[in-house]
Amino acid sequence: MATDYGKILRIIRVEKGELLGDMADSLGVSSAYLSSIENGNRNVPAHFTDDVVAFYHLTKGMERKLRKAEISNMKEVKLSFEQGVPSVRKETAYLFARTFKNMEESDIEKIRDILLKREGNK
Repeated sequence: MATDYGKILRIIRVEKGELLGDMADSLGVSSAYLSSIENGNRNVPAHFTDDVVAFYHLTKGMERKLRKAEISNMKEVKLSFEQGVPSVRKETAYLFARTFKNMEESDIEKIRDILLKREGNK
């Protein structure tokens, strides 16, 4: 069954008059790989959404929908750090990941609000 992310990809594809294979070719992946992303059998790879946004020149509204769908379909998150990232930042990320499942909803909402405000200030 298609995920929300897959449904949005299909909308984009239909609007552009493309088939699954056309979109896969445009994004540099196989049809099977794209299908597995759409159906939630594979996480959306890093930078994949960026590639979709750039290649299809998505509106800000469609980009937001696609990014929100990407997040809602995630089963895991992988962190990678560039060389030179201060250890306090790494420690904070790992502490958050380890304690997330036991956090109070009110704390999660506060952290989310902080991050959303920060993202808006890019």
